[in-house]
Amino acid sequence: MTEMLGTRPAAALPAMSPEIVELPERQAAVVGIEGKADELPRLIGEAFHLAMEAIDRSPAEISGPPFVRYFEFGERIRAEAGFPLSGTLVTTDRVCPSMLPGGRAVTATYVGPYDGIGEAWERVTAWLLERGLDRREPPWESYLTGPDEPGPPVTAIFFPIG
Repeated sequence: MTEMLGTRPAAALPAMSPEIVELPERQAAVVGIEGKADELPRLIGEAFHLAMEAIDRSPAEISGPPFVRYFEFGERIRAEAGFPLSGTLVTTDRVCPSMLPGGRAVTATYVGPYDGIGEAWERVTAWLLERGLDRREPPWESYLTGPDEPGPPVTAIFFPIG
């Protein structure tokens, strides 16, 4: 599964402090999701499955780790989940094209169980505020290791900035 998702071993990605990086714009295949926080694991899993199936049926291939980009995060969460891709996506009734924005972003890597990732989001948000940096696009997280890989999960958080 590691090769298919473009993930890397956890040992190669230790937890790190937020930093500013330059990202390329990337096309993606995504499924829109909406629900409560406790529904997210099921909704995200379903979205990844549908996006992967659509890419498999397209003249395209996965070109990076799966991600979830959050548009609204509160009592209800509205997001899109999928994969960066290269090639041409054949859309379905649920899978559509999207773009992960290029340009400057603040990123940090979180190593640990998913139930602790909220603290990493808070750390990155505080880091942005301390430096007076403005977010310009919805943030996302990329899953650098899969759930069936040994070791703790490794997740990268991205906040595009102006």
